[in-house]
Amino acid sequence: VQRERPVQRKRAMVLVNHQDSGDVPIMMCIGSYFSLAHNTSWIVDEMFKWTPFGVPSQWHNDFFSREGNKEVVIKRIKKHFSTTYFERGLKWLIFFPGGRISEEQRREARNWATRNNLPVLYNCCLPRTTAFVAITQAFRGEVKELPEQVEDIIDVTLMYKGPRDLCMSDILMGSYRNTEVYANFRTFKMADLPKEEADLQTWLYDRYQEKEDMITRFKENGQFTEGASFTQLHQSKGRLLGSLVFWYITAFFVYDFYKSMYGHLLSLASGFL
Repeated sequence: VQRERPVQRKRAMVLVNHQDSGDVPIMMCIGSYFSLAHNTSWIVDEMFKWTPFGVPSQWHNDFFSREGNKEVVIKRIKKHFSTTYFERGLKWLIFFPGGRISEEQRREARNWATRNNLPVLYNCCLPRTTAFVAITQAFRGEVKELPEQVEDIIDVTLMYKGPRDLCMSDILMGSYRNTEVYANFRTFKMADLPKEEADLQTWLYDRYQEKEDMITRFKENGQFTEGASFTQLHQSKGRLLGSLVFWYITAFFVYDFYKSMYGHLLSLASGFL
């Protein structure tokens, strides 16, 4: 891990580039290292709501984002964060604005950026901005219904050094021995961000252009920033094993549920035939 300043255990929106599905357990491990494993909330795409990852997210009361206009997003944010994030005393809100990880999705993102005269990125995806703008405005006090303000944004850039980026199956099957994970942390103050929506969008695009440049530099010389050093994180094998057992059990129950539903649907369909 590379840090420009110490990572503090207080409320912050955490922005992470999405390289592959392994990013999620990696961020869980990083949160655990900073003693924040039980004090995090996640912003999850609505499409994952009924997957093995989305079901535990529902139990955890994470926020499921979906495309929509800013007013609808703000209404959902008011309801969710006033009753969940602040009430439960959570610290990190982890967010993947560039939430597209397949090569086809990345190609579509590049084509969209070209059509709209925006930066074309190859190491990560250009971020979606609606939820980021709405949450930023809410967290710095522009939505009065929320009880508190959040002061910091932690910008995390992940990079994998190995045969390929980590996916969830690599971690579940233990096939990641030759892969190293590197992360760069930068902290920004919410109060220093622009006020206007268009300027906030530009600010986020600029951060992702910087991520693109850092990953390119890392691939060339093994450094995100010139002269910075890394701190190695050590994880408890027992904690990792417990996490794997949890995900296996969750995946089994979700699979069993869908298998049962599929069987019932077939029975109903055969009754009509």
